[in-house]
Amino acid sequence: MGKLYLATIMRSRKIIIAALLLCFIVYILGPFVIIYVKSFSRMWGPTWLPESFGTHAYSIAWRMANIPRIMSNSLIISALAVLISTGIAIPTAWALGRRQLRGKSLLLAMFLLPRLIPAIAFALGIAKIFYRLHLVNTFIGVALAHVSIAAPYSILILTIAFEGLDERLLEASRSCGANARQRFFYVILPLLLPGILTSIIFTFAASYNELPLTLMTYGSKTLTLPVQAYLSIGDGFLDVASAIAVFLSIPSLMILLILQKWLRPEKLVGGLKGV
Repeated sequence: MGKLYLATIMRSRKIIIAALLLCFIVYILGPFVIIYVKSFSRMWGPTWLPESFGTHAYSIAWRMANIPRIMSNSLIISALAVLISTGIAIPTAWALGRRQLRGKSLLLAMFLLPRLIPAIAFALGIAKIFYRLHLVNTFIGVALAHVSIAAPYSILILTIAFEGLDERLLEASRSCGANARQRFFYVILPLLLPGILTSIIFTFAASYNELPLTLMTYGSKTLTLPVQAYLSIGDGFLDVASAIAVFLSIPSLMILLILQKWLRPEKLVGGLKGV
């Protein structure tokens, strides 16, 4: 009797866990499914499914929104943001991860401040400064705005990577007569490479998908995919906005595949002791 009762409880537990997991999957994937279906729909009223399907939304988005140029703008801005953020993050993370600094927690909190306050409030401040510096509607200007929210990811990831460097390997390289340059390129850099790649991926994703900061600093020359999708929604073209959202999601899906295939979870911070 006791074994039967225990088996019933275990089955019920498995059913509950499976149901919760299914609800979570539907909750996460549901919006994406709706966007993809909406982008191919011609008429979608109050019914569960569209009355007809077609590719007219993609055709309109490709011709009127000039998707190739806008996607090119997004990629250029994201690449600049990645380069600048990584250039800032490496020496900063080295100091935070390898040096005993006073006020380290305060510094990390300051780096996270742009992510903690309302995005639109921070974007308004950035816009005021950039208008005075004539950086609005320039690739470098929009990229610098994105750095304020992308660099914290890079700094945090690389700080963990530097903290995880195995001192035994560094001491061994010194004992073998390696100078500072050789230690960096042949010992430190290979250990940091997974962390650097992870930093680049998250920084790129943050910049590529950024909307509030781009809205405050873009112009006709620097229109990006998130802004174009937002403008299409404002104009009432929801199907076109859905098609643009599909184009917008392609790099994110590629990043997800890269994370799953080439970067194992235990390697994401890089340089872990014993790894």
